[in-house]
Amino acid sequence: MDGIYISFLWHMHQPYYKNSWTGKYLLPWVLLHGTKDYYDMASMLKDFPGMKQNFNFVPSLLEQLVDYENLDVKDTYLDVFRKHPEDLTDKDKVFLLTNFFNANWDNMIRPFPRYYELLGKRGFYYPKDAIGKIIGYFSDDEIRDIQMLFYLAWIDPVFFKTYEGLQYLGKKGRAFSEEDKSILQDVQKDILKGIIPLYRDLSSRGIVEMSTSPFYHPIIPLLIDNKAAREAMPGVNLPDRLFAWPEDASRQISAGAKLFENIFGSRPEGMWPPEGSVSDEALQLYMEQGVKWLATDEDILFESLKWGARRDGGGWLINPEVLFKPYRYEKKDNHICVVFRDQSLSDLISFHYQRMDPRDAAQDCLGRLRKIRDSVKGKIKKPLVTIAMDGENAWEGYRNDGRDFLSYLYEGILRDSTMKSVTISEYLKTAEDYGSLYHCFAGSWIGHNFGIWIGHNEDNIGWSLLTQTRKILEKEDPEHTNKMAWESVYIAEGSDWFWWYGDEHSSESDEIFDLLFRENLANVYRYLGKEVPEILSIPIITKEREARPTREPVNFLKPVIDGRVTNYFEWIGSGFIEGKGHGSAMHDAVSLIKGCYYGFNETNLFLRLDLDKRFMEDLQEFSFEIALIGKKERKVHFHVRDGSVESDVPAEVAFGDILELAVSFDSLGVAKKEKVDIWISLKMNEMIIDRMPQRGYLVVTAPSETFEAEMWYV
Repeated sequence: MDGIYISFLWHMHQPYYKNSWTGKYLLPWVLLHGTKDYYDMASMLKDFPGMKQNFNFVPSLLEQLVDYENLDVKDTYLDVFRKHPEDLTDKDKVFLLTNFFNANWDNMIRPFPRYYELLGKRGFYYPKDAIGKIIGYFSDDEIRDIQMLFYLAWIDPVFFKTYEGLQYLGKKGRAFSEEDKSILQDVQKDILKGIIPLYRDLSSRGIVEMSTSPFYHPIIPLLIDNKAAREAMPGVNLPDRLFAWPEDASRQISAGAKLFENIFGSRPEGMWPPEGSVSDEALQLYMEQGVKWLATDEDILFESLKWGARRDGGGWLINPEVLFKPYRYEKKDNHICVVFRDQSLSDLISFHYQRMDPRDAAQDCLGRLRKIRDSVKGKIKKPLVTIAMDGENAWEGYRNDGRDFLSYLYEGILRDSTMKSVTISEYLKTAEDYGSLYHCFAGSWIGHNFGIWIGHNEDNIGWSLLTQTRKILEKEDPEHTNKMAWESVYIAEGSDWFWWYGDEHSSESDEIFDLLFRENLANVYRYLGKEVPEILSIPIITKEREARPTREPVNFLKPVIDGRVTNYFEWIGSGFIEGKGHGSAMHDAVSLIKGCYYGFNETNLFLRLDLDKRFMEDLQEFSFEIALIGKKERKVHFHVRDGSVESDVPAEVAFGDILELAVSFDSLGVAKKEKVDIWISLKMNEMIIDRMPQRGYLVVTAPSETFEAEMWYV
């Protein structure tokens, strides 16, 4: 074929949500994604003969899927669901109203009119300290409807066409009974029981290739040695107690392959390294374990090759023939194949196409694939375009759970004689052009570094506690006879706990992830029959901390304070911190505060707040409180209703499409190169409903007169 080969790699991943000591699941995402994403992602291939895909299932997810098949597990969310509304305590009701609307409001809640009505009654945004009062507004029938609709919304729309029980429940729509709960759970069980057999069948027919990851999804290079972070981040702050146990990394790889073989009947040819994280030492371990191929991000390739310019101003690869081929990594008479994903295409599907019409998005993707095809023609034999991404979380943002977009995309590929979808192992058997790698840059698919998982104070505290616990376990049980104690350490080595430490990510479940991490370490002591150290009862997540912005200011600003974007250039060069919102674990939040732009000139500090007004029912009830702490704490309080300002300092404030503020450094008592701590509270009826940043404060340093010149030389 004179064209391109396309390899889709969907990464299915959930951390281990069960506390092994209590046997209870604290978060519901295996069940919810089990009924919404895992089955239909593969089953829809039956409608597109000739389409081939790669699916990577993390072992910790597979083990939990098997556990959930009969729904007889202990699960915090199912416990609340199963209770009759009249038997729910106030604490249960608070939990339900706080957590049972964790779904995409537009694409998952709005299609159920009753569910959207109840969301509005609870409040799209509500003061946290008022939830105890809000529960009193709901009748038992309304509570039961929420119990039902939460789980119904987390079932893929396609199943409503195939299950009579779902058709009945969907038509009913409200006033559900306790008997309806049994109908719903029967459907959930049937879907869950069909997932693994479906993939096993498609794999046996060559339609999909199954791969896996190290068992609990750890960052393998960091398990081998925390100092691996320094290749990409030479100045990174490392933990006080460094973790360096390559034998644990090797065990995570071998245990993952073993569970995969037990479930699917054969060892996997390939693995997705957690978060695309690789290094020379990591690749050596994968080779020793007999892994034939790995996939990671294009930036790892470019850094490994010490490649300079990569993409032009339009985002197109300058030397596409470098990326669109597999590489052999060779060491000590051994080798492993590595394929590198097209970052642009993968991110478009993950984050951007959901905002477009499905057909237009698919056409854009196909057009980009054709441009890649044309750019490598005659330069590579059998060029391979790898699209690798999370296979679960993106689809909540798509209409119809992404099925429309994927259908148009698959149809377009199948109709084009110059495109062929392949499994990775199938492709590697006939690939002709291979690149050679003799060094693998140590990094991940996010910024080609490990900054998400190490370097922040919270991350480093976690690593130090893990190291301390691991050392004690080694001393107490050097023969590894206490299986559950060791398993608890391996669980704690997973990447997900560190994902939520630091300021890069935030969700409603941050505290639960923090608790689960510390509980896994505490369980080591419990299984050893020892007293749990007091430090493991203290949360690692701190409320008061400096929040890292998405970007820092790079030049002086001259904004017009009028409550709107007067022109494109007035905030160019500003700093920016993204609004994280109150999202569910592993999912993007619907954030009321979208982000804050900030900057300054020689004399003034400027702030701009952007809002998502889609779910703000009455703007007149809102106000903004801006805390500015230099040598003293100052506050500016702006009321939307009448535009009035209460302020401890002279301030210029305007609100329209956006909120804009200007205040002089002199009025804050801040001299040049001194710092101002800032946070902004969004209030409704004087109760806080959102905050920027979610935790801690933004730090702005008052500039010197030479700031722009300094930034120029940087």
